[in-house]
Amino acid sequence: MEQIFVGAPGARASFEDWIAERGGVQIWKNINLSNPGGGGIFTPALDQDGTPFQKPAWNVERAEVITDIARFKFVDAWREVKRFHVAVRPGSQGLSLKCTTGSTNRIMAALAKYPGSRYRFDYMMQEAVIEVPEYEA
Repeated sequence: MEQIFVGAPGARASFEDWIAERGGVQIWKNINLSNPGGGGIFTPALDQDGTPFQKPAWNVERAEVITDIARFKFVDAWREVKRFHVAVRPGSQGLSLKCTTGSTNRIMAALAKYPGSRYRFDYMMQEAVIEVPEYEA
């Protein structure tokens, strides 16, 4: 059985509480066709009053409810492994900035080198920061 990745450090305590007190962890699967890699959302299965938890966003639908904490793989922290300057261009509406094609290719190549990695932007330095997960013991 494959473990379910949880990338938010410190989430284990909430998940344990939801399993003990709120009927388990409800997994909400992403259904947004414009962002297929957007990932899912985790909530308690039940509200405080015992009714099913309300849909947290328009772009998700109910998946399974998990009641076994061992099904999850928790990230303890994210560690920076690489940082590099990225070039940007104006967005199509002129109100936002987008990475150039070359910068996007550099980001994707860096992510491919580090399995399970993610990226974020350091806006002050205009750099892409590649981070890898450090899992809980």
